[in-house]
Amino acid sequence: MMDVFRSTWDTCELFAQVRAHAPVMHLPELDAWVISRYDDILPVVRDVDRFGCMPDDLVGEVPAQLKDALPHGYAPWQPALVNTDPPQHSRIRKLAAKALTPAAVRTREGVIREAADSLIDAIQHDGRGDLMDRYATPMPVHVLIRILGVPAEDHQQFHHWTLGITELFVPSIPEERRLHLARDQVDFNDYLMDAIAQRRKSPSDDLISGLILAQEDREKRLTDREILGVVGQLVIAGFETSAGGIGFSLYKLCEDRDLFARVRADLALVPKVVEESLRRLTPARGIVRRAKEDVEIGGHQIQKGSNLFLLVQSANNDDAQFEDPARFNIDRDAAEMRRSVHFGLGPHNCIGQWVARLDMRVAIEAAITRLPNLRLAPEQEIRVQHGMIFHRPEHLQFEWD
Repeated sequence: MMDVFRSTWDTCELFAQVRAHAPVMHLPELDAWVISRYDDILPVVRDVDRFGCMPDDLVGEVPAQLKDALPHGYAPWQPALVNTDPPQHSRIRKLAAKALTPAAVRTREGVIREAADSLIDAIQHDGRGDLMDRYATPMPVHVLIRILGVPAEDHQQFHHWTLGITELFVPSIPEERRLHLARDQVDFNDYLMDAIAQRRKSPSDDLISGLILAQEDREKRLTDREILGVVGQLVIAGFETSAGGIGFSLYKLCEDRDLFARVRADLALVPKVVEESLRRLTPARGIVRRAKEDVEIGGHQIQKGSNLFLLVQSANNDDAQFEDPARFNIDRDAAEMRRSVHFGLGPHNCIGQWVARLDMRVAIEAAITRLPNLRLAPEQEIRVQHGMIFHRPEHLQFEWD
């Protein structure tokens, strides 16, 4: 059986073998069917009648000792976007999307650029450093802190909670560590619920207030638990996608000095770097669905209630859809790039995608313009942190003048 979750820097060759020899396979250790071909994945993400949302048990049960403190589970697992189906999902998405339209997100560019500049200010005179640890990983947290209106005195604690909730998605963590992380999430839930209560009394211009005020005609507004879920899901997805995307993008740019020089001379190309990085290396590598009825996929009979792991990173490198998919090519035509599924497709496509895109664009622009002659440090072993859903570089050493 192929190890589709192997800790490999570049999985393109591995996934090509998976698509060729086992495009639909059952992994007993995951209790899930892994689907890797684009043409098999696309119908699943578009069909909400036969395929349900991500199951609530993906990160495991809340430890028994904390059931009373977390009666409804972790913040990202409140009823919200990734874990509800229509009509509930349609109502929540319609309201939450009002605070996350491209126009609404563009108004946040100033605070996102402020986040990038503050991180660059702290490292620009060092001449060398791990830009995953000191830039790509903290960048999305700094952005989340600003757009959620987290007070300065809570920044460090919020960073700690964010890293903790993402670690819960690593299936192999020891139970003692899982219990420690779960205890932290009790505090995280309480903190967010207090913030929601405060914004209901006194709204501001932050994202939580935007979610509270969102209303469609006379339709009922989002509940506290729904807002908690939306924020929790944006925290984990926004952090992982942006951190991995920034790291992967800077690596690919610095790997190809001609491309680096071209983009450095024309920053209008940075959005193309963002899109190609998301396609080629896809930080959010998989989507989970559950079969609502008996179905056939790729010649395999799959029973109702079965979990499906859709390997979108493989779909984004499927040579049946993308010409020379292993090549990092920012000049792919628009029709080809529209096929990329890095933010999903269909009713469940990611509504936080505009934040992630802007976060990545600003971070890349700041790094390549403010760190002179940015380049990869020689002779380094590049390792990737792999979870079931997300992956990102652990460390990336760079040098600059």
